[in-house]
Amino acid sequence: MNKNKWYINLSLSVLTGLILSLAWYVRGAAFLIMLAFVPLFWLSDISLKEGKGNAFGRGILLFYPAFFVFNLITTYWIAYCTVPGAAAAVILNALLQTLVFAAWHACRKQVQNRVLQAIMLISFVVAFEFLHLNWDLTWPWLTLGNVFANMPAMVQWYSITGTLGGTVWILLCNFLVYWEPLTKKEREKRPRKYGSILTLCCLVLPILISVLMYELVERKIDTSTPIEAVIVQQNTDPWNEEYSLTNEEEIQRVLDVAKPFINEKTNLVITPESAIAHTIDMEALRSHTFTEGDTRFEGFALIDSSIKQYPNLNFVLGLSTVSISDRKISPASREINPGQFMEFYNTAGFYNRDGLVSHYHKSRLVPGVEGMPFPKLFGFLGNVLIELGGSNSSLGKDTTQRTFAFDVNGQEMRIGTAICYESVYGELVAKFVRNGANILAVITNDSWWDDSPGHRQHFDMSKLRAIETRRYVLRAANGGFSGVIDPTGRVLAKTKYNERTAIQTIVSAQKGETFYVKHGDYIARIAVVMTFAALLYSIIVAVVRRFRKGQNA
Repeated sequence: MNKNKWYINLSLSVLTGLILSLAWYVRGAAFLIMLAFVPLFWLSDISLKEGKGNAFGRGILLFYPAFFVFNLITTYWIAYCTVPGAAAAVILNALLQTLVFAAWHACRKQVQNRVLQAIMLISFVVAFEFLHLNWDLTWPWLTLGNVFANMPAMVQWYSITGTLGGTVWILLCNFLVYWEPLTKKEREKRPRKYGSILTLCCLVLPILISVLMYELVERKIDTSTPIEAVIVQQNTDPWNEEYSLTNEEEIQRVLDVAKPFINEKTNLVITPESAIAHTIDMEALRSHTFTEGDTRFEGFALIDSSIKQYPNLNFVLGLSTVSISDRKISPASREINPGQFMEFYNTAGFYNRDGLVSHYHKSRLVPGVEGMPFPKLFGFLGNVLIELGGSNSSLGKDTTQRTFAFDVNGQEMRIGTAICYESVYGELVAKFVRNGANILAVITNDSWWDDSPGHRQHFDMSKLRAIETRRYVLRAANGGFSGVIDPTGRVLAKTKYNERTAIQTIVSAQKGETFYVKHGDYIARIAVVMTFAALLYSIIVAVVRRFRKGQNA
């Protein structure tokens, strides 16, 4: 390859990365993503016309710059928390995305039909995003459909398709834009009288449908069961303050922030993730068998005192907990004495006049921070886990999305609580609703990332969860943004960053299940089947061509 051609290839690849980065939702230019992949399609065309080398290997070299630039610009803020983690996330996630496009590039060499090429890429990308939602190296932050998180009115149909439906829409529009400027010769061979109309319809119709759905859903929001809640933003510095304060001091801070907003009608007080930071024995907390003078527990007497004043009060508490047992519960369990095992958790606890009545352990862990990926293979590396949250051991996790029951005027209501990173996972949050949640909470500590695009992106993702489930979302973040989001994804209240405050709000319990809640990521499961079919078809075509070529030789 001559030097000028190398520059052209690199420029096209980097151009895709830059357009994707500009489109990403904090910047508010989301619709740029509808043409972001066109330069990569051109690059694929150029490479296939040259016909040199292994198509898959060549695709990796051609496409990696695009995804490296995209990941670097969009998620550089991870470095505020951990530089090694940021480097790993950018380099590895870019490589994984590149492998998907390189596989498509190699299959495209065998499959000439443009429609089949488009179906193949859409299937490959959606299947990959589904894998990225469900395996141990999970990092679905850059799922393409997330790009519209700051434009909820445009994607109300996510209640039917989930975020992966947005990925399909984006890639389909990219192909239609790519196909539009055919050369005169190509137009003569394949006339497309209705091509521009089809492209325009693909862009506009989903938006029109979404606007109509927005109006309809807004009118149908159930207001019959109001729930009064206080959302606490305690603003504790996670680096220099969180673990220097005792649990009693942390609880006192929570109550100091919340009390001005609590009254006789308050049903819920929601605190951020790890609001009570020092590790607590679950059994001791549940049974109230506190050791006198143990500051990890003394603060709960302050909560008990508040509940005596307001008997209907329920607390959703962000806790760090530990469970001790006589057997190894999971790969995260570690033996502390012969026949005695300890397992740590990131926990949402539900606490009221009866004490700790229920809990939910975070079930989707951050790779390398909260859990070692593929522990059977890499468990020996447990000691090099990044220390965040007071422990550098792998955490245990829950097996189901538990909901917390509470009484509202004689009716049992339930709240589902996603912990931090879990709010990125549509199907996981939908399981809370399938398990009875009438409202949702997200408790998080985004202060690790400082005042960067990270916490803004994370806040916006809760809008998508509200749309997918048609539930109010109450978001409690340690340092910002906390807020209230209605079932259409509209933000009703929002705090400032780095502000010690609380939000008093009244939301309504919702019933029923959306199509997405009932069926989850069904689009992805279809894509997985189509991916295997496409790979098999490409292999068969390649073998047949090679056989015919050998016969003709």
